[in-house]
Amino acid sequence: MEKGKLEDFFSPEEIGNLLRKFSSPINASSMVWNQSGKLVYYDFVTPYCKEIYSAAPSRCEEDRRKRFKRALKERKPFVHRCFAQKINYLIPLIVKEKEREVFIGVAGG
Repeated sequence: MEKGKLEDFFSPEEIGNLLRKFSSPINASSMVWNQSGKLVYYDFVTPYCKEIYSAAPSRCEEDRRKRFKRALKERKPFVHRCFAQKINYLIPLIVKEKEREVFIGVAGG
């Protein structure tokens, strides 16, 4: 599978706004990472996550990298429980054009 740039297909804000419609009723955040694993959009971070991140940023980042690698490998949506027991949803963003498949990033929260 090729890797492409998110911006070549959608803006992070467009994806974030679509995710917001899904995540708002369950009070979850919407986040979008590009194909390199860089966070390019988020609407808010929960107080719980802020507290955990301030106490253990390296563990949060390690957990985030694991989720990103899994999304890249599995290429299908999944739910993940992080080390701090928070439930995260991840949706790999993949564009398929004829026989070409391009991984452009991950959405979730």
